[in-house]
Amino acid sequence: MSEKYATLKDVAKLAGTTAATVSYVLSGKEGRYISQEMRARVMKAVEETGYVKSSAASSLKGKKRGIIAVLVPQFSNQFFTRMVLAIEAEVEKEGYVLSICNTFDDPKREMDIINRMVQHRVDGYILIPTAKGPENTEQLRRLDVPIVVADRPLEDVDHYNFVTTNNYQCSRLATEYLLKKGHRRIAYIDWKSGIPDLVRRRVAFQDALMEAGIPREEIVIAEGGFSEEDGYALTAQVLDSHRDLTAIFYGYNIQAKGGVNCLSERGLRVGNDISVVLIGSPEWAVVGQNCFTHIEQNEYDLGRYTAQLLLRNINEAKNNEKQAIRLEGRLWEGTSVAEV
Repeated sequence: MSEKYATLKDVAKLAGTTAATVSYVLSGKEGRYISQEMRARVMKAVEETGYVKSSAASSLKGKKRGIIAVLVPQFSNQFFTRMVLAIEAEVEKEGYVLSICNTFDDPKREMDIINRMVQHRVDGYILIPTAKGPENTEQLRRLDVPIVVADRPLEDVDHYNFVTTNNYQCSRLATEYLLKKGHRRIAYIDWKSGIPDLVRRRVAFQDALMEAGIPREEIVIAEGGFSEEDGYALTAQVLDSHRDLTAIFYGYNIQAKGGVNCLSERGLRVGNDISVVLIGSPEWAVVGQNCFTHIEQNEYDLGRYTAQLLLRNINEAKNNEKQAIRLEGRLWEGTSVAEV
């Protein structure tokens, strides 16, 4: 366990009082007289030291607990479940277990989970952050607690461990494949995530089309929520408003599943009447008669590298060098894209 967490003694020293007084103030009890000035000094010292009450037994002080916290935004998404499986396989080799928490992409829930994990003094964190990740991880980074951020970066934050797939390259690869097949009227189905690095998928799509001579005003993009229902609705929207489309590019596999259902209900044959490509490798895309062209994001490699980097950070506490690993996506060519 990290020695960098502040203790009651650290707070007491800064406030110029005793650990017992600090404990009393933080307990919220009112039976003993403590001046408002002293209470204010204690709370100021708590803020300055970053003190968080530990629920771990005092006998564990200075020892590793053998627990790694993993925060994922959408555990139902196969991309993240595969990452977690790879992470678990790596950390088990060194005797760690995972505490897996689903944030549902809710920043408040993310912050609450981090606070609870800090209280339990887990040995390290693997975090796929929400849009508020930079603020929610500030305390962990300030204390230099072992943490690796995966898949999505902490925007405007320097010097932290990070493992991801190149979102721009993945989208560019898919778009250029469609262009090579002769498609010019392509719709991009996007998730309105609020996460800048994920927006790069849309930017790459636009860049590739404009470099191919397609004016910006003719580029078709529909964005919405992150669900199969949203994918269905967005697909219906672009089909109704742009009847000359020859291809649809889904930036996210969850939306793609709903979108493909929409195409099927309208009697459109994928790979014949309309072409489809997506980012991600969900099982449904390559089972049965399905054979969708897609971009593989190397989720097992992402999980493996993430776990290895965190374990190195835990075991080599004095090594403060941060690393950023960015993996390239790979095109898996199926039968869902027709040549125009």
